[in-house]
Amino acid sequence: MEQDYIRQVAVAMASLELLPAQPSDLTGILRDPDQFHALVDLNAQSYEAELVGYLRGNLDPARIEHWHKQIDQLIVNEVAWPILAADLPTAPSYPRRLVRCWDAPPILFTSNIIREDPPSVAIIGSRAADSNTLDETHALASDLARGGVTVVSGLALGVDAAAHEGALAVDGYTVAVLGTGITRVYPEQNTDLAHRIRRTGTLVSQFAPYAPRTRTSFLRRNHVIAGLSDVSIIMSGETRSGSRHEIEQAMGYGRTVL
Repeated sequence: MEQDYIRQVAVAMASLELLPAQPSDLTGILRDPDQFHALVDLNAQSYEAELVGYLRGNLDPARIEHWHKQIDQLIVNEVAWPILAADLPTAPSYPRRLVRCWDAPPILFTSNIIREDPPSVAIIGSRAADSNTLDETHALASDLARGGVTVVSGLALGVDAAAHEGALAVDGYTVAVLGTGITRVYPEQNTDLAHRIRRTGTLVSQFAPYAPRTRTSFLRRNHVIAGLSDVSIIMSGETRSGSRHEIEQAMGYGRTVL
């Protein structure tokens, strides 16, 4: 991966630390070629967006250098690769399903390229689902993966883990969207599952590489699960739950919900 691109990612990460509003505001800057150029090229002479001017005026070169070194190390060690929401011909492509979402995150870290050609289905549900629901989840994920469908879930206990396991059982492709940084696995019980997904599927995180879980990070993760999927299937869930939140996001994106 070219050093120019790594530096652009480093500038974006340093910008996230300064952002006074939502991360998706930075996505908008990255998607606009002129604003993107003005942000990453500190020699640029003109920029119209007030937010770009604010970021340029407050970016700390030491933080850019910090992120440059951290990202470079992740790539050298083949831990993760960054994907910017910017449309850059020589850089990894941002997932086309997700980029259409109004609140798409500006940066993703992935363990492998996200396959985009097959249909993509999110399978989600309760961490405390009963054994019958888990068996049904495993069977459904296996059937879908056997037919070439990408199975997307959130690497949580219960339904999420059963969905990933079902896809792996038939050598299918599964995407695990993390509520932590790409270098962390939560819950720890799913560490082996995450390693197996890393080998044949893809781990995805919108958070800084070493970020821990927070009170809201798993809700934000649900946006990416919904955004990466053509269809979302809820196997079980309470009225107030992360599963319900994902379903609401999917409907907000105009995706099919079952």
